[in-house]
This record gives sequence, C-alpha cells and structure tokens, in this order.
Amino acid sequence: AADLATAATAAAAVGASHAAFWTKYAFMLPVSTCVATVAMLTGIGGAALFSPIFLLAFPLLGSEYPLGSAAEAFNVALVTECFGFSSGLLGYTRRGLVDWRVSLRFAAVGVPAGVCGGALIAAADATTLRTLYGALMVALGTYLVTQEREDDGLCGSEEEARAAELADDDVECLLLTSRDGREYRYAAPSMDALAIAATAFGGGLTGLLSVGIGESVIPQLTRRAGLPLPVAAGTSVSVVICVAVAAALAQSAVVYDILGLTNDAAAVAASASSVTGDVAGSEVTAAMIPLNLVCYTVPGVILGGQIGPRLQGLVPQGVTEKVLGTVFVAIGTAFLLAAWSAQR
Repeated sequence: AADLATAATAAAAVGASHAAFWTKYAFMLPVSTCVATVAMLTGIGGAALFSPIFLLAFPLLGSEYPLGSAAEAFNVALVTECFGFSSGLLGYTRRGLVDWRVSLRFAAVGVPAGVCGGALIAAADATTLRTLYGALMVALGTYLVTQEREDDGLCGSEEEARAAELADDDVECLLLTSRDGREYRYAAPSMDALAIAATAFGGGLTGLLSVGIGESVIPQLTRRAGLPLPVAAGTSVSVVICVAVAAALAQSAVVYDILGLTNDAAAVAASASSVTGDVAGSEVTAAMIPLNLVCYTVPGVILGGQIGPRLQGLVPQGVTEKVLGTVFVAIGTAFLLAAWSAQR
C-alpha cells in the first residue's frame, strides 16, 4: 500500500510538472494575438515586437521564463512572424490591398540580403547589431512622427496621374482597386540608391536579428511614396513574409547546421555561441525550440493576422502613423537598453 501511495504521488508530481511546462507561456496566446494585430495594421515585422518581449520582458517574470539564448529568441520570433504574416497576407490579399507590382521590387532587394544576413549570423557580434538596430528604430520612429508626407497628390485622380506622367518620365502612377470597389491612386515608390540601401540593410538585419525589413519598407511606402496606409500595410506584409521565410531558412541552416556543412558539433556550438554568448561547446539542436512557447504564439499570430486586416480604415491614417512612430522609438530604446546592459 505504501508503495502504491508513493507511486501515485510520483505520478501526480510528474503530471503537475508536465502541466506546468505546457501552460507556462499560456499568457502569450492573447499577447501574440495583439502583437500580430498591431503588426498587420502597421505593416511592421511582428518579430520587432516579440524580440523585446522575449529578451526584456521574460526575465522580469522570473528565472524560469527567459529563453536559453538570444539566438533562440530571435529564431522563435522569426518563425512566429512567418506564421502570423502568412495569415495576414491571406487577409490582405482577400481584401485586394496588396500591390505586388510594388512589393516584388522591394522583395528582389530584401530577399538576397536576408539570406546573406542569415548566413552570417554565426559570425555576427550581437551587441553591435542590437545597438545599430536600436539607433535605426529611434531614427525611423522620429521620422514618422515629425515629418510630413512627400506625396503632393500628383496621382490623386486619373487626370492628375496622366498629367504627372507626361510632365515627368520618372513618375509612375499606379491604380489599385480593392475587393470592396474602392480605388487607390498613388505614385510608384522610387527604387533609388537610398531605397535600395535601406531595403538591403533591413533585409540583412532580418537575417541577423529577425527584424528590420518591415521597419525599413513601411516608411518608404507611407512617407516617401505616400501610399495609403491600407495599401502600404498590405504591400509591406507581402514583402516581410518573402524576406522572413528566406531569412529563417538561411538562419536555421547555419544555427542548427541543417545542411550538415559543419561536421564537428563543437564547432557548430561555438559558432552559435558567438551570437548568443553561450558557453562554447553547448549543444545546438532542434531541442532548443521551445515548443511550450510556440504552441501559444503560433495560434495567436494566426488569429491576429486575420483580425488586423479587418480593422484597416477604422483608425485615421495620421493617428496610426504617429502611433507607429512611437512604437518604433520604444522598440529602438528597448534594443539600446539591451545592448547597454550586455556591455556592463
């Protein structure tokens, strides 16, 4: 009888331990839904919001919540973003708010840069990259909040579009008709040296830090080109998902040695530790993926990916852009604080 009681107690303890493991991150389901909704409304990468949560907020909750490493946090954020933005892209496509003529131009620059960034993740200095990214976010956020649109209404009507294109060969006016019959007219974004450099930099950062492409593209669409925010957000989502998937594949191939390019497991671990700060020789395997976290973040972002597109147009565009700028400044500040803490 005593043995049975002991066995029952042990079984109960194991059951409680498993329950605690799988429910530890349950709060991330509503958080992920909110993050994905905001990301869909603004067109920024969801990883830009998840990374500060994983790296800064989790340690504040207790010693059992932080992820194993910075690389793990970036990888989970990027994988989660891929699911959320796939859902969001479906929603925006159904509403007819994705201009593939524009997105393909940015994806052509961002995808190769994202792959290069992912391939270089093992050799990157994480603290320097966090500092650079934080400074970029603060600069972009300030730009969105303080600067006025550069669009002067050249493509505001069919007559104005025709006149603008006749007056300037560099002006290309585009027309997009959404599923509800609403027409959007705007000038095609200029893929000049500044746009190419900003997009390539954002794509490279996405490969290295899982964030950057949406944050570099959306200001170009809304401020430089003056696209209406619903079209800019939908188009940015299409660019982000293309770059995020390519970067995630490249990043995972290096961090987890999927292609078997590194036969020495210790060498793979040492490469990962150059980014994560982990002790060289630690095991780098698929077991690093925190399934008890992903099982909540993925359904959450899929749900948010459907909610965000449905809310487009309910909030005034100017207000949304100001809020977006404020979010960028907050994200940048969070990364700068993380970099500063790492150097102490």
